[in-house]
Amino acid sequence: MQRAEAYVTGQLAAAGWPVTRRPFTVPGAAAANLLAERPGTADGPVYLVGAHLDTVPDSPGADDNASGVACLLELARILPADENRVLLAVFDEEETGLIGAQVLANELTSAGQRKLAAVIVYECVGYFPGEPGTQTLPPGAALVYPKQVRRIRRRDNRGDWLLLAYRQSARPLVRRLEAALAQRSGPDAVIHARDPLDLPALGPALRGYPQLSGHFARSDHKPFWDRGVPAVQITDTANFRNPHYHQPTDLPDTLDYTRMADLVAATAAVLTTRQSADG
Repeated sequence: MQRAEAYVTGQLAAAGWPVTRRPFTVPGAAAANLLAERPGTADGPVYLVGAHLDTVPDSPGADDNASGVACLLELARILPADENRVLLAVFDEEETGLIGAQVLANELTSAGQRKLAAVIVYECVGYFPGEPGTQTLPPGAALVYPKQVRRIRRRDNRGDWLLLAYRQSARPLVRRLEAALAQRSGPDAVIHARDPLDLPALGPALRGYPQLSGHFARSDHKPFWDRGVPAVQITDTANFRNPHYHQPTDLPDTLDYTRMADLVAATAAVLTTRQSADG
């Protein structure tokens, strides 16, 4: 992990993003989040874009989550030098229970900190096999998201799209991200789904059905949801598509770098268009 931290820190610094290492402890180990911001970052509301650096034992973690970190580094490189409303975060200990994100969310939402306008989390964003039958869904998805599931089934369950998972507070940002992704990768390249527990009619009933709702709480956006911050998770749906998930075969040659580049370009377009980002 030290080598990975050093590499990420060096890449961010080279792109003009000085990094602060923010250590924390977990049982039996020391850990740290990395927070990067350009000199002169605005005092007003800022956007946080993040990805987790850790993987599970015996898995190289190319999709989960080197893909997300790679996109974050490229975003740092291409954002205009005068864009001063963005923070970049690299979370640690996601795989052990979102610990790093919980720590950073607590720190950034404590009294006296700058307001977070919204958070974007890259989580497994590089696997797009595209063949029929490569996409599966959690139990109950067709009942809660009938329109989205019909779209997937009409295209023979192809695993070639990104999911934007959100709560209603982030809906304006989701609309802009969705449009920017569709412009670059095509109209079928993105699907949005509101957290089932945030749905006004179904939410209370679904609290007892973690087989669906639990999958919306599996990444580093969740601690920000818990603190009332608008947050969007962007994901290729991980194990619902990728047979290499948490396996030794999660290797770089399984990733689609064109689609990852599209994601970075779309994110940059949204963040650098003031009206779009602010909704």
